[in-house]
Amino acid sequence: MKPIHSNVWYADEKRAKSPKKLLFYSDKGSLSVNENAVNFKGKLRSLEINRVSRIAMKHPMLNWLTYLLGALACILLDLILGSEITGLMNTNWALTKFYIFLAPICIILFWLPLRWVVVEYNTGTDNKKAYFSSGKLNGWAALFGANRKLKLDLEEKVNALQNNPG
Repeated sequence: MKPIHSNVWYADEKRAKSPKKLLFYSDKGSLSVNENAVNFKGKLRSLEINRVSRIAMKHPMLNWLTYLLGALACILLDLILGSEITGLMNTNWALTKFYIFLAPICIILFWLPLRWVVVEYNTGTDNKKAYFSSGKLNGWAALFGANRKLKLDLEEKVNALQNNPG
Protein backbone atom coordinates (compact mmCIF):
# COMPACT_ATOMS: atom_id res chain seq x y z
CA MET A 1 0.00 0.00 0.00
CA LYS A 2 1.64 3.19 -1.23
CA PRO A 3 1.21 6.28 0.97
CA ILE A 4 -0.71 9.18 -0.54
CA HIS A 5 1.37 11.44 1.71
CA SER A 6 4.52 10.28 3.45
CA ASN A 7 5.24 13.24 5.72
CA VAL A 8 2.07 13.76 7.75
CA TRP A 9 1.47 15.00 11.27
CA TYR A 10 -1.35 13.36 13.22
CA ALA A 11 -3.17 14.70 16.27
CA ASP A 12 -5.83 12.83 18.16
CA GLU A 13 -8.93 14.72 19.25
CA LYS A 14 -7.65 15.20 22.80
CA ARG A 15 -4.44 16.91 21.64
CA ALA A 16 -6.19 18.99 18.97
CA LYS A 17 -8.59 20.38 21.59
CA SER A 18 -5.99 20.90 24.31
CA PRO A 19 -4.92 24.48 25.15
CA LYS A 20 -1.85 23.19 26.99
CA LYS A 21 -0.01 21.26 24.29
CA LEU A 22 3.59 22.06 23.48
CA LEU A 23 3.35 20.46 20.03
CA PHE A 24 0.30 20.43 17.80
CA TYR A 25 0.88 16.84 16.68
CA SER A 26 0.82 13.50 18.51
CA ASP A 27 2.84 11.58 15.93
CA LYS A 28 4.51 11.84 12.52
CA GLY A 29 4.15 9.28 9.76
CA SER A 30 2.44 8.44 6.49
CA LEU A 31 -1.17 8.41 5.33
CA SER A 32 -2.51 5.85 2.86
CA VAL A 33 -5.82 4.47 1.64
CA ASN A 34 -6.30 0.82 0.77
CA GLU A 35 -9.43 -1.00 -0.39
CA ASN A 36 -10.84 -1.06 3.16
CA ALA A 37 -9.68 1.94 5.13
CA VAL A 38 -7.69 5.12 5.61
CA ASN A 39 -4.46 4.22 7.42
CA PHE A 40 -2.03 6.35 9.36
CA LYS A 41 1.29 4.67 10.21
CA GLY A 42 3.42 6.72 12.59
CA LYS A 43 6.47 6.22 14.74
CA LEU A 44 4.38 5.85 17.91
CA ARG A 45 1.01 4.58 16.73
CA SER A 46 -1.05 3.30 13.86
CA LEU A 47 -4.63 4.24 13.09
CA GLU A 48 -7.09 2.48 10.79
CA ILE A 49 -10.23 4.41 9.84
CA ASN A 50 -12.88 2.17 8.29
CA ARG A 51 -16.01 4.33 8.34
CA VAL A 52 -15.25 7.88 7.21
CA SER A 53 -18.31 10.09 7.62
CA ARG A 54 -16.78 13.48 6.73
CA ILE A 55 -13.52 15.16 5.72
CA ALA A 56 -13.21 18.85 6.58
CA MET A 57 -10.70 21.60 7.36
CA LYS A 58 -10.53 23.00 10.89
CA HIS A 59 -8.28 24.86 13.30
CA PRO A 60 -6.86 22.86 16.17
CA MET A 61 -7.20 24.77 19.44
CA LEU A 62 -4.51 27.36 19.97
CA ASN A 63 -2.05 26.35 22.68
CA TRP A 64 -2.79 29.24 25.04
CA LEU A 65 -0.90 27.74 27.96
CA THR A 66 2.32 27.65 25.94
CA TYR A 67 1.96 31.35 25.12
CA LEU A 68 1.20 32.15 28.76
CA LEU A 69 4.27 30.22 29.91
CA GLY A 70 6.34 32.13 27.34
CA ALA A 71 5.08 35.44 28.73
CA LEU A 72 5.85 34.33 32.30
CA ALA A 73 9.35 33.27 31.23
CA CYS A 74 9.92 36.72 29.68
CA ILE A 75 8.75 38.44 32.88
CA LEU A 76 11.06 36.22 34.94
CA LEU A 77 14.02 36.94 32.65
CA ASP A 78 13.30 40.67 32.77
CA LEU A 79 13.26 40.50 36.58
CA ILE A 80 16.51 38.51 36.63
CA LEU A 81 18.14 40.98 34.24
CA GLY A 82 17.35 43.77 36.68
CA SER A 83 14.24 45.45 35.38
CA GLU A 84 12.10 46.73 38.22
CA ILE A 85 8.33 46.48 38.22
CA THR A 86 8.17 50.30 38.35
CA GLY A 87 10.10 50.46 35.07
CA LEU A 88 7.31 48.75 33.13
CA MET A 89 6.44 51.87 31.13
CA ASN A 90 9.97 52.88 30.14
CA THR A 91 12.60 51.04 28.07
CA ASN A 92 13.01 48.30 30.67
CA TRP A 93 11.00 45.11 30.27
CA ALA A 94 12.18 44.76 26.68
CA LEU A 95 11.73 40.96 26.55
CA THR A 96 8.21 41.08 27.94
CA LYS A 97 7.12 43.91 25.66
CA PHE A 98 8.66 42.17 22.65
CA TYR A 99 6.85 38.91 23.49
CA ILE A 100 3.52 40.61 24.16
CA PHE A 101 3.64 42.14 20.67
CA LEU A 102 5.26 39.15 18.96
CA ALA A 103 2.88 36.43 20.19
CA PRO A 104 -0.30 38.00 18.71
CA ILE A 105 1.50 38.69 15.44
CA CYS A 106 2.57 35.04 15.26
CA ILE A 107 -0.99 33.94 15.98
CA ILE A 108 -2.35 36.14 13.20
CA LEU A 109 0.32 35.20 10.66
CA PHE A 110 0.69 31.48 11.36
CA TRP A 111 -2.25 30.05 13.28
CA LEU A 112 -5.24 31.86 11.75
CA PRO A 113 -4.60 30.75 8.15
CA LEU A 114 -3.65 27.21 9.22
CA ARG A 115 -6.38 24.61 9.07
CA TRP A 116 -5.81 20.90 9.58
CA VAL A 117 -7.60 18.13 7.71
CA VAL A 118 -10.16 16.56 10.03
CA VAL A 119 -11.38 13.06 9.29
CA GLU A 120 -14.58 12.29 11.16
CA TYR A 121 -15.30 8.60 11.49
CA ASN A 122 -17.36 6.03 13.35
CA THR A 123 -15.79 3.14 15.26
CA GLY A 124 -19.09 1.31 15.64
CA THR A 125 -19.59 2.63 19.16
CA ASP A 126 -18.22 6.19 19.01
CA ASN A 127 -17.88 9.08 16.62
CA LYS A 128 -14.27 10.28 16.55
CA LYS A 129 -12.04 12.78 14.78
CA ALA A 130 -8.47 12.48 13.56
CA TYR A 131 -6.49 15.60 12.63
CA PHE A 132 -3.85 15.53 9.89
CA SER A 133 -1.44 18.15 8.56
CA SER A 134 1.40 18.19 6.10
CA GLY A 135 4.73 17.87 7.87
CA LYS A 136 6.72 18.98 4.82
CA LEU A 137 9.26 21.72 5.49
CA ASN A 138 8.74 21.14 9.23
CA GLY A 139 5.07 22.08 8.89
CA TRP A 140 5.61 25.30 6.95
CA ALA A 141 4.17 23.76 3.77
CA ALA A 142 0.75 23.71 5.47
CA LEU A 143 0.69 27.52 5.32
CA PHE A 144 1.11 27.39 1.54
CA GLY A 145 -1.66 24.99 0.53
CA ALA A 146 -0.26 21.57 1.42
CA ASN A 147 -3.19 20.80 3.74
CA ARG A 148 -5.74 21.69 1.05
CA LYS A 149 -3.93 19.28 -1.30
CA LEU A 150 -3.87 16.63 1.43
CA LYS A 151 -7.64 17.06 1.92
CA LEU A 152 -8.35 16.85 -1.81
CA ASP A 153 -6.17 13.74 -2.25
CA LEU A 154 -7.78 12.08 0.76
CA GLU A 155 -11.32 12.93 -0.41
CA GLU A 156 -10.58 11.56 -3.86
CA LYS A 157 -9.30 8.24 -2.48
CA VAL A 158 -12.09 7.89 0.10
CA ASN A 159 -14.80 8.70 -2.48
CA ALA A 160 -13.34 6.09 -4.82
CA LEU A 161 -13.30 3.62 -1.94
CA GLN A 162 -16.92 4.34 -0.99
CA ASN A 163 -18.14 4.22 -4.63
CA ASN A 164 -16.35 0.94 -5.35
CA PRO A 165 -16.59 -1.18 -2.19
CA GLY A 166 -14.87 -4.54 -2.22
